[in-house]
Amino acid sequence: MSLRTLPVLFFTLGGEMLYILEQRLTAQKVLPDRAVKVMRDILSRMLEERCLVELFRPQKVLTKRSLRSIFEQLAHSSIMKLNHSAMDKLYDLMMMAVKYQVLLSKSGEEVLLVSLNHLDTIRGFMGNSKEHCDMVDNACRLFKEFYSGVSSAQLMLMRHMILELFQDTNKRVSIFLKNKAQMQSGHFVLPLGGPVAHGCEVPGTIRYYTEDGSYTSEKFVVGHSYQEAEPTGSLEVKGNRITTLGLNMYATVNPEHTTVSSSSQNRPEPEIAESSSSSSQHAKAELALLERMLIRQQPSSTSVEKFRVNLFSDEEDEEDEDMNTGQVLQIEPSKKGEAELNQILNDFSEEEKSASNKELNPEDDLLALMDQVK
Repeated sequence: MSLRTLPVLFFTLGGEMLYILEQRLTAQKVLPDRAVKVMRDILSRMLEERCLVELFRPQKVLTKRSLRSIFEQLAHSSIMKLNHSAMDKLYDLMMMAVKYQVLLSKSGEEVLLVSLNHLDTIRGFMGNSKEHCDMVDNACRLFKEFYSGVSSAQLMLMRHMILELFQDTNKRVSIFLKNKAQMQSGHFVLPLGGPVAHGCEVPGTIRYYTEDGSYTSEKFVVGHSYQEAEPTGSLEVKGNRITTLGLNMYATVNPEHTTVSSSSQNRPEPEIAESSSSSSQHAKAELALLERMLIRQQPSSTSVEKFRVNLFSDEEDEEDEDMNTGQVLQIEPSKKGEAELNQILNDFSEEEKSASNKELNPEDDLLALMDQVK
C-alpha cells in the first residue's frame, strides 16, 4: 500500500475542478471581479498552510466519498453556490479526467508530472497576484520534497491505487466521446504505440541467453509504432514537465458542449426498453430521496452576497421541470425497498453515535481541518 497517494489526488482533482469552474464562469459571463474572487478564494482554501501540512504526510488514501466532501467544501468556500446536481456532475467530470490522465501515464514518475502540470496551470489563472502565485510555488516545493527519494516501484504502486480507486467510475463525458477516447459503456480507449516508459526498451526484440551470459537476439514485428522514451520531466518549481497530460483540456473546448452522464456496464450499448428505463428512473428517484434525507445542508453566510452558477446546460431544465410543470414525482417504494432504506438510515445513525464516542480517525484529519478553516 502506498501512503503517498493523497497529494497527487488532491492536486489533480483540485486542478480539474478549477479548470471547469474557470470555463463555466467565463461562458456564463460572470463579472470578472466575481470570477477572479471565486478562483482565488478556492485556491487560498486549497493551499492554506495548515491544510498542506496535513496533506503532506504519509497516510492512507481517502475514499471517493470523503474526497467529494472535501471538494464540495472547497467549491463553496467562495461567494459561488452550486446545487447538488451540479456538484455531482462536477465531481464526476473531475474523476473521469484524472482517471484518463493516470491511465495514459506510463509510469509513476509521469503521474507526478501530471500533478505539477495542474499546479502550473492554476498559477496562470492567478494572473498578477503575487500572494496566490507564491502559494502555488510553495505547494510545488513541498510536493517535490515529499516525493524525493521515493522509488519507482512505490510510485507505480501509487498509480495503481489511484486506478483502483476509480475503477468502478465509468461516466460518459462528451469531450471524450467526441474524440473517440471513450466508449458508450464509459470505458476508455487507450492508444497503442508511442514513446515507451523510462527504463524500458522499444519492443520488437527477443534475446536468448546461454549459461555463460552471452545471448543471441531475434527481431519480430510489433504491429504498432513505438519510440524511445521521452526526456525526463522536471519536478522543479516552474520546470519543464515534458508531458502534456494534466493541462487544461477545456481551454479549446466550448464548455457548453461538455456534459457527463451515467453508464451501465451490464447492458448493451444500443437502445433501452421502456420498461427498463422506467425501472431505472424509479431506482434513481429512491436514491435521490435517500440522499435528500441523509445529506445535511451547510449553513449559508449572510455577510457575503453569494451567486448561483449553473455549470451544465441541463440544470435549468431540471429545475423548471420540478418547479414549473406542476407534475409531481410519486415515489412509492415497495415494502422491501422501504425496509432497505430504513435499515440504511439506522446504520448511518449508529455510525454517527459510534463516531461521536471515538477520537478522530487519523484518516479523517484532512476532512476535519477543511471544516475548521472557514
